[in-house]
Amino acid sequence: MAQRKQLSWTELRVGVFVLAGLVILTVAIFYVTGAGFLGPKYRLLTYLPEVDQLQTGAPVTLDGIEIGNVESLRLTPHPEDLQHNITLVLRIEKKYQDQIRSSSTASLVTQGLLGDRYVSITRGITGSVIPANGVIPGSEQADMKAIVQRGADVVENLGVLSTQIGDIINKVNKGQGTIGKVINDSALYDHLNSTAGKLDAIAGSIQQGQGSLGRLVASDELYAKADSAIGKADDVLGAVRDQKGTIGKLIYDPAAFDSIKGVADKGNALLGDVREGKGTLGKLVTDDTLFSNLRDASANVRDASAKLNSNEGTMGKFFTDPAFYDNVTGLTADLRSLLGDFRQNPKKFLHIKVGLF
Repeated sequence: MAQRKQLSWTELRVGVFVLAGLVILTVAIFYVTGAGFLGPKYRLLTYLPEVDQLQTGAPVTLDGIEIGNVESLRLTPHPEDLQHNITLVLRIEKKYQDQIRSSSTASLVTQGLLGDRYVSITRGITGSVIPANGVIPGSEQADMKAIVQRGADVVENLGVLSTQIGDIINKVNKGQGTIGKVINDSALYDHLNSTAGKLDAIAGSIQQGQGSLGRLVASDELYAKADSAIGKADDVLGAVRDQKGTIGKLIYDPAAFDSIKGVADKGNALLGDVREGKGTLGKLVTDDTLFSNLRDASANVRDASAKLNSNEGTMGKFFTDPAFYDNVTGLTADLRSLLGDFRQNPKKFLHIKVGLF
């Protein structure tokens, strides 16, 4: 009897250990594949255009908090469009049902750059609560493959750019081009060194007060003159404030202002009389008679000038006829000859004959 009792306890212990292992395994499976396996669950649907690298049992998060897992993935029969290509069944903890509303969206997210993919749901603030077996609107995220491809293109472009920069640096090191000559040519260094020496010598001479610039920097004479000029300007401003001198009286004496105002008033009155056509200046400004007379006189002068140029009339012939010039020239010559004869023999021209009847 004792041997049989010992065997039954051994069998019982084996059974207990096996049952405990099954319980632990079940708990581990639920822990890995779902969140909070002890709480009540409900299901939601969503549609996405693709689910590449998304596995059944992948986590479902609500603004980063894990609230369930992906229960199943299947192709949608006869989808309305590409956005409804894949149907996802999500198993969600019921305590989060009030946070998932019609304003929520579901999308695929990748952990890191090349990590696993999971479903991310945005928390709904407005709208109605989505009931069990309801549909969460799907939202397409940027394709990670496209992002990686663009990154590869960027890396390739950076490689090309690096090669080009390396070629430029090699040319610079060989002394090619302007930058290469600037960096590698010792003549430029010698010129710069010589220039620096000359600048140092100039700075030394300036510090010693040599030359015009040195006198300006080292001598106190300029400062003394500037200080004296400022002092005199201050004295002048003080005299003006004390109403001394012409400027002081012009600024502070009201009589000067009254005089200037009187002159301005008289000037305004004079301008008013001119605008009204009073006086000689007013008539010159407003009366058209003077303008008409000047216009007629200029027309007459123009006509007379035209006649003179056209050889019409006595004055026209006087200015334009060459015969008149020749006659005048001849007459002048005859008069000059007559005067010469008169000077040589005046008696010839002053002979007086007296006769008696």
